Amino acid sequence: MKWRWMALCLLYVQGAGAQVQGKSQEQQALMVDTSILLHSATVVGRRNEAATDLPYQIELIDAAAQRRVQSLTTADVLADLSGVYVQKSQLGGGSPVVRGFEANRVLLVVDGVRMNNAIYRNGHLQNAITVDPNVLERTEVIYGAGALAYGSDAIGGVIHFRTREPEFRPDGGLTGYATGNFASAANAVNLSTGLEYGRGKWAGLTSVSLNRFGDLRAGANRPDNYGDFGLRPNYVVGDEVVINEHPALQVGSGYEQYNLLQKLRFRPSDGLELSANFQYSTTGNVPRYDALTETRDGQLRWARWDYGPQTRLLGSLRLDDRRATQLYDLASYVVSYQFVEEDRIQRRLGDPTEEASLVDVASWNAQVDYTKGLNPMVRLRYGLDLRHERVDATAHPAEEPTRYPSRGSGLAGGGLYADLSRELGNWQLRGGLRYGYQRLTATFGADDPVEWPRAYLEGIVNPSAALTAALGTQYRRAGHGLRLLIAQGFRAPNVDDFAKFREQSGRIQVPNPELRPERSTTLEAAFSRFEGSLRYEATVYATLLEDAIIRRDGALPDGSPFFLSHGDTLFVDTNVNAERAWIYGFDLAAVWSFAPGWELRPEAHWLRGRRRQEAPDGTRLTLPQDHIPPAYGRVGLRYAAGPWETNLRLDFQLRKQLEDYAVNSISGTATSGYVFDIVGSADNPELTPYGTGTPGWWTVNLYGTYRYSDRLSVYLKGENLLDRFYQPFASGIAAPGIDVGIGARWTW
Repeated sequence: MKWRWMALCLLYVQGAGAQVQGKSQEQQALMVDTSILLHSATVVGRRNEAATDLPYQIELIDAAAQRRVQSLTTADVLADLSGVYVQKSQLGGGSPVVRGFEANRVLLVVDGVRMNNAIYRNGHLQNAITVDPNVLERTEVIYGAGALAYGSDAIGGVIHFRTREPEFRPDGGLTGYATGNFASAANAVNLSTGLEYGRGKWAGLTSVSLNRFGDLRAGANRPDNYGDFGLRPNYVVGDEVVINEHPALQVGSGYEQYNLLQKLRFRPSDGLELSANFQYSTTGNVPRYDALTETRDGQLRWARWDYGPQTRLLGSLRLDDRRATQLYDLASYVVSYQFVEEDRIQRRLGDPTEEASLVDVASWNAQVDYTKGLNPMVRLRYGLDLRHERVDATAHPAEEPTRYPSRGSGLAGGGLYADLSRELGNWQLRGGLRYGYQRLTATFGADDPVEWPRAYLEGIVNPSAALTAALGTQYRRAGHGLRLLIAQGFRAPNVDDFAKFREQSGRIQVPNPELRPERSTTLEAAFSRFEGSLRYEATVYATLLEDAIIRRDGALPDGSPFFLSHGDTLFVDTNVNAERAWIYGFDLAAVWSFAPGWELRPEAHWLRGRRRQEAPDGTRLTLPQDHIPPAYGRVGLRYAAGPWETNLRLDFQLRKQLEDYAVNSISGTATSGYVFDIVGSADNPELTPYGTGTPGWWTVNLYGTYRYSDRLSVYLKGENLLDRFYQPFASGIAAPGIDVGIGARWTW
């Protein structure tokens, strides 16, 4: 960790996500904690707007619901959101899939500050765990293209982590909390404590937490035809392959994580509030489990494959001004600094050389948001944001190539938006425009293992711009609602798309200065009933993705399709805008309060994806899109009476056939017949039993909460009670077997 950044970040400390004042107890009670948001006045999103004012599908999970199911990582929190599918390559991670989009096509936000940075890749992305789950007030998902408010990356949706805010205390005093949890499947321990303090004009919150995970045990109830699939028969110690006496124990999956949060709020005068927020998260080494189990010629390939300590540091400052002027009724100003350290440490079995790829990303962001009521029925929202990021990459030993340009790379950009809403009786009409611009830079070194052309040594540039729009309408009457939306999204290429260098298997990836943004258009419609004993919402959607970025055979600036390096001939790859895809699906969610204290909650999600992919003879074929999970859902039964609350939940996933997996490459012609190679695609077909695709599965889970007093609550859970073995779609690690957990929370 570069400790100098911590000192610098203290100068920038922020209070992103300040609570909207005056939120009534009635509004808080309308929150639906672990379901599609059927109806709620809860504030969500970048501008802290009432959810009912947004023409988007929204889902949230609040802190109370998170504690009931004892989510020990932020990835677990996301998995407990009904509409989010989570892929895991290792225990220390979790890559959310939102409406068939994953990684850099889903925008992560914490307290109003974007987490996506210049190196977020298009494969499985495990960065979500760097947010401390113990301090979350709630997690919000805004589904669909969110470019209007957020700009680049919000194609599938926006995941907004909102941490707890300290409360003002006119009478002074201190309050605090301490929590502890244990879960048996990984012998996981979570400890967290926080202290809240303040007076009438200022408030503060300090929180620290520790998560420790041992090796994860998979389920023992296995289908007969699985053979050794998903078992860990052996593992490496030093350079010795050791027999695993308990093959269901996934040796090499445990890790540790440490978190610190400091928040301050200050009200210098009526209508003016300054908030500060400092967050620090770091891990021990996080084993890349799917790589550690990889074999070649029947032998384990890696003696070590770790993500080195994964560190994220955030500091920012927010000013909320509610003193109305001719320009605005409410103004919010946010400046933030974020530092991310991402290291990879690898050693092949039998090779004494340990390779390390070290990457640091420093991000500066500023955003301004204004809201103005033009009359009682019309409201205008407008603003801008600016962004600057710097990527520094090194490698050890020195002769190893750096993952990103050795002389530095980065991006700078910004955007302007305007958003207008009008009330028309029971109807609301809302729409807006955003213009975004970005400039990528990359400079390679003369001492790199590859002899770059002069233009690469002097620095290459990639500018891109996008104009996007959104238009939605809502109708509410007699407890029923109708919602229609068309929204555009875009993703400007980042450094990982533009300038990642990786010499592998006789090929080398080189930049494409002509790379353009990916663009999407989403249509969706929803019908809901939000009053009465039976509430429900049905949503259908379709997204067209154009100019999608994929890797293809490329050429150097002089037109050569290969490059000579140290006597080797390396064929050239490059990223290009060459794909068109469409994804469509539906979501169903309901809550039936059929008796006092009883609720039934069924939810289901189905989606499909197809794309146009070019064969070697130039024919464009329609083939499956990647990152599309099989149909999945849950049915929950909840009962609450007195101090007790119990939840019985059945989670399920249907089968995904192998022919529905994305194709990695195509060979052959229309005359000779095409051959489709799916190995190596983001769907990870090699991580399926005997190449049959992802089998369906279901689990039974039971949760209980006992409120012993106003200060003490005890939580119990039993997940996967039948100890079934299963491995979620595209995941590189098996899910936990039977997992018995106990937790407690004490407040004072």
